[in-house]
Amino acid sequence: YKEHAYRNHALIKSWVKSGGPNHVHHLSILDAEQAALLSCMQKSKSKEVCKLYEKAIVDSVRGGFVNHAALTEERYADYLLEMDDKQEGIYHLENAIKRYSDWGAMRKV
Repeated sequence: YKEHAYRNHALIKSWVKSGGPNHVHHLSILDAEQAALLSCMQKSKSKEVCKLYEKAIVDSVRGGFVNHAALTEERYADYLLEMDDKQEGIYHLENAIKRYSDWGAMRKV
C-alpha cells in the first residue's frame, strides 16, 4: 500500500505543479496525514503536523471544498485526541461538525 500511496502523492503533486488549482488542498491533506502517521508512530505531538493540518483546512476552504475542510477538521481532531490534547481535539471536532452541517451532511452530523 505504501508504494501505491507514494505514487498517488507524486501524481497529485505533479498536478499541483502544473497549475491544477483544484488539487492544492488534496496535496495539503495528504501531507498532513503522512506527517500525522509518522508522529503517531513516534507517539509525540508535532507542531509541524498541526501546521500542515491547519494549512490543509485553509486550502480546502479557500478552494470552496467545505466537505474536504470538514473531513480535515475531523482527521485533525482525531490526531489531537490521539496525542492526548483533548481541549484542541474537541475544538476541531466541533469545527468539523459545523462544517459538515454547513455542507448539508446532516446524517454525518
